[in-house]
Amino acid sequence: MSTPLPTTGISGGISETGVATIEVPMFVDTLAEALSVLPNLGIGIPYRSRSFTQEDDGGFKVTLHFEGMSDDAKDEDQVTFELDTSMAEDPIQTHPFFETLKTRYAWDAAKEQFAETLPETSGEQTALSGSGKKAKKNPMFGVDNWLVVGAVFRKTYAARTIPSGILRGIGTVVEKPPGIEQFKIPGAAKKRNWLKLAPKLKRKGNAVEITEEYMLSGPNGWLRDVYGQAQLEGGSE
Repeated sequence: MSTPLPTTGISGGISETGVATIEVPMFVDTLAEALSVLPNLGIGIPYRSRSFTQEDDGGFKVTLHFEGMSDDAKDEDQVTFELDTSMAEDPIQTHPFFETLKTRYAWDAAKEQFAETLPETSGEQTALSGSGKKAKKNPMFGVDNWLVVGAVFRKTYAARTIPSGILRGIGTVVEKPPGIEQFKIPGAAKKRNWLKLAPKLKRKGNAVEITEEYMLSGPNGWLRDVYGQAQLEGGSE
């Protein structure tokens, strides 16, 4: 077996979460070597995958992919935060001022919709005064939904091992997820709270990339009678 020839084209980088990726190209003579060659980088980052192509001289250029956290990587997490805001339609009945809207715009409880026209407000109609008067169109007629701001807060980091409590509390209400204060959410949202969603876990060599997610409630908050118990645990959080 020939001696693999390293090249000077090593490339790589480190992600925001501290996970390093390194591409190491090497030249070998045979297909068997292309499938098996594996240098020791000496920094503790494990091998993950490879690709290779045959050159004009019959040899093979192999690119080895290493990914993970190095031996001398700092213990503290490199954390990224994301606030993904959006607008979505909710039923008009969920509006915080729906009781006022019902009275002002003639909500028909039987039909569960607003009336087509607004009722007269100037007293009883008479045959002379009311017969020729055109009914006022209701601006809320046909309105079934309203736009509500929503958000998903994400905290992403890498760790050498999966935290023991990462799956605890899924599906329960959280007042303020750790790190959310940096986004300066207006005080008018004080009645809102957050729901802890299932995390995303991805193994990357000797590291695990973890994304914790929390979903913002509507204007009235998540109801604790519904979301009071962690869904992977036997009791309430």
